[in-house]
Amino acid sequence: MSVLKKYKKTMITLLALFFLIGCKESEPLPGKPWRVSVVMPSFYPIKITQAYGVNEEQDWTMPLHGLAQSMSTSKLEYVRTVFPDYDGFGFPISPLTALGGRQLGSSNKHLPDSIYIYWTSLINMRFFVTKYDLSPKLKELMAAELSYTRRDGTIDASCYRTEFFFGMLPNGKAKVWLWGCGKFIYLAELDPVREKDRDQNGTTADEYRQGPTPTPQRVRQRGIDAGVSTVPIPWEKVGKVYSKNTVELLSEQ
Repeated sequence: MSVLKKYKKTMITLLALFFLIGCKESEPLPGKPWRVSVVMPSFYPIKITQAYGVNEEQDWTMPLHGLAQSMSTSKLEYVRTVFPDYDGFGFPISPLTALGGRQLGSSNKHLPDSIYIYWTSLINMRFFVTKYDLSPKLKELMAAELSYTRRDGTIDASCYRTEFFFGMLPNGKAKVWLWGCGKFIYLAELDPVREKDRDQNGTTADEYRQGPTPTPQRVRQRGIDAGVSTVPIPWEKVGKVYSKNTVELLSEQ
């Protein structure tokens, strides 16, 4: 076979594979619709003002709701009902301690290409935008059917990993996991794509600081009540992961 024919054959094969992968990515998830959940350290709660997924090829934007009650969900006494040894500085990653974001309206099983979260770090009044891009490998993982044995011994013969967990830190960094089938897969650590001078509702830091009980003061009070120092931020303590489930790496999949 000539070099030219070999080249043509290779190109045809690559194009065919590219076409098949592209078709597979555009198919809807066979399991539950994708979701986004958010966790944060109890001593460094955040406020989410906007979150959505974007699919460029299909030209849609899907808003997410249910991510507003960060102050109550992140309370130290509440998190300790799930993780009794929780120190208040780490990430308590569990469906029980997370803000659960759901799609607005009908549930779209087509995956987004990117997820955007606009949020405020309430300890230091900084405004961040986090963006996470879904890779082809990740989309394949989310579409793969698995089975696993629950803690009570029952077997789930058909499960999918379709929920993202974002963990937010007061310097704007975020960690991302994929949840499903009884385990977490650690995906990435992200820098903010943007830092703003106000939140998506137009509220500035000065406005957060106003009122009889300013937000930063209420947040700092959590540490005072617990008898620990939270300012300056002890970075050696912040970001430790608390989980009752297995946590694996994306490279291990």
